[in-house]
Amino acid sequence: MALREKSAWISFWTTLIVYGAYFAYVGQAAAAGRPVGFAGPLTTCIFVLVVLQVGLQIVMAALNREPRGPQDERERLIDLTASTHAFYVLQVAAMGAAVTVYFFDKTLMANAVILALAVSELARHGGVILGYRRAC
Repeated sequence: MALREKSAWISFWTTLIVYGAYFAYVGQAAAAGRPVGFAGPLTTCIFVLVVLQVGLQIVMAALNREPRGPQDERERLIDLTASTHAFYVLQVAAMGAAVTVYFFDKTLMANAVILALAVSELARHGGVILGYRRAC
């Protein structure tokens, strides 16, 4: 497995787990009718995500035996294709988040925007993974 593919797997799973836990918390609080604080839980989520991704990337780089060189043409194409598809996902999700302003409060709209960003990042990392899987 290529180093950049391993990196995409790390980013995909950490994003899915951390934002999944965040939105599970937000969903439970909203279902229970409790006010959802925005700054504290989101700050914690971002902090945990950064620590996990940086730590796991460092461990992966330390255990890697092959040197990391510049991207070749195939890797650039995989990254570009994944980013293009993720941008389309972001556009659709952002439009969905914009609609929430008419029906819900500002906090829910802000969480919908964060969800749109998280889903588009998952789409990008998933696209990179699929690009490497198809090329192998």
